[in-house]
Amino acid sequence: MYKRPLSKDIPAPKLIRSKRRSIALEIGPDGTFTVRAPHFVAEQAIQEFISRKRKWIDKIYNRTRQQLTLFRPKQFIEGERFLYLGNEYTLHIAQDMYGKLLFEERFILNERYLPDARILFERWYREEAFMLFTLRCKFYAGNMGVRYNSINLSGAKHRWGSCRPNGNLRFNWRLVMAPRDIIDYVVVHELAHLVEPDHSSRFWTVVDKTFKDHREAKNWLKDNQFRLNF
Repeated sequence: MYKRPLSKDIPAPKLIRSKRRSIALEIGPDGTFTVRAPHFVAEQAIQEFISRKRKWIDKIYNRTRQQLTLFRPKQFIEGERFLYLGNEYTLHIAQDMYGKLLFEERFILNERYLPDARILFERWYREEAFMLFTLRCKFYAGNMGVRYNSINLSGAKHRWGSCRPNGNLRFNWRLVMAPRDIIDYVVVHELAHLVEPDHSSRFWTVVDKTFKDHREAKNWLKDNQFRLNF
């Protein structure tokens, strides 16, 4: 494997071997570079694969750097804007109020709890996300004729959802910041794995039957994933 960064901007990739059948490259929204490969593939073959994909790697890293430049961690100050279901809502800091964090066409944060603002926002987002995913999974599972076992939330940085063979579903709570149709796409995507476990053409046929705009939704997530954070 590469022991040094590919360039001054691109770090050396992290290699993860597993029982998978092919080599895959992953570039996270924070710039992390991961190579996933089967146990039986030689390192020389992995290096050659990375070299062949160098133009793609450069393209994705350029986009990632631009997105990181645009993203600014929240300061939790008066007038700051927060995403919820694809819309932005302003934050108001209140001196005298009951409760810690409220949402009433805007976010209202009790000034006394400013030190815990990030924790309070994540807790609020998680509660909203769980309720929404519960409703949308029930709706789409009925339409698709599938049954799942449970729904849980994830805080993973680079994964929006997962489906275990036993029917346990996990969704990234940050998705509650995205528009409803993007959330629906991820729900349909994971439920489709109960029919087809991999991403074969048969899998995408299952997705397409329920969610026609899956290509647009997938591209939206690629282009806007850096915004789904605070």
